[in-house]
Amino acid sequence: MLKTKADSEVKERILKAARDLFIEKGYNGTSIRDIATASGTNVAMVNYYFHSKYNLFEIVFEDAFTGLQEKIFSTLTSDLPFFELIETVIDSYYEMLLEYPQIPIFILNEVNQNPERLSDRIRITNPHNAFAKISERIKEEEKRGTIRETPPIDLLLNLLSLCVFPFILKNLGSNVANVSPEEYTVMIEKHKKYVIQFVINALKK
Repeated sequence: MLKTKADSEVKERILKAARDLFIEKGYNGTSIRDIATASGTNVAMVNYYFHSKYNLFEIVFEDAFTGLQEKIFSTLTSDLPFFELIETVIDSYYEMLLEYPQIPIFILNEVNQNPERLSDRIRITNPHNAFAKISERIKEEEKRGTIRETPPIDLLLNLLSLCVFPFILKNLGSNVANVSPEEYTVMIEKHKKYVIQFVINALKK
């Protein structure tokens, strides 16, 4: 019993250190040795409990991605006023991606290497229900004359692209703009307000 508790505490310590380092330095900038040092363990212990840096990142990714999915789908199926719903979805993407900027790159890797596993993750949260609900809301708003005719899939793809692409381009964007990654992050935070207004203006008649 004591060994099980001790193992659990060590694993949690390693996982917390890995999560903090991945957020601060990114996947490529973090080594197993960094994680071991930050967690007060050693490389052998990290490998014993988690086998590889990739497995550790996948656990961190799973928590972040699941949380993001649940929040997005919960918002899409909510009864929030339509434009407030749109703003909340964009806020949710930016809030999560500012905390976990590696998620988009990791998703791209999963799409290329493990598409079935990624699909299974998404299906768990019943995306068809969310899509049906937002489709109904769009039709209602069209009938009221508050928005122009808008195919639901186009709206969702536009939201996803506008929210995710700035984070995919973080390294390139900061180099091209000749700013530090920290300055680029500030630019992205300001850009969120533009995205919200851009999407709402595009929807309005």
